[in-house]
Amino acid sequence: MRDTSIKLRFRNSARILIVVSVSAAAVLLLSDLPWFTARGHIYLSSLPLALAGIGYALLQVGVRPARPVLFKRLLLSATFICWAVDQLLPASPAATFVGDIVIAAFVLDLYWIVQEK
Repeated sequence: MRDTSIKLRFRNSARILIVVSVSAAAVLLLSDLPWFTARGHIYLSSLPLALAGIGYALLQVGVRPARPVLFKRLLLSATFICWAVDQLLPASPAATFVGDIVIAAFVLDLYWIVQEK
């Protein structure tokens, strides 16, 4: 019974984070308006990515898929978080490297999805 309660909490937390992430993404679409500063836009572009990654990771803890599936899903979650970090980094070789890691991880995830079908 306690195990079910914990799973439900993780799932509910994940849902809340994903809804907030979608809301932040909607606000991001409005951020090109003149009253948003460039610095504010940077944080706003990072927020939905980070929340989506964290929310998806929490959901996986609640769902508890098989280990290989969990690994793939947590990699996708970490990729969103890395993308959020990349949004905050100033233009530099380190930022380019983080961006390249994000691209490679998304391509790998897509490869796995294609292989499953």
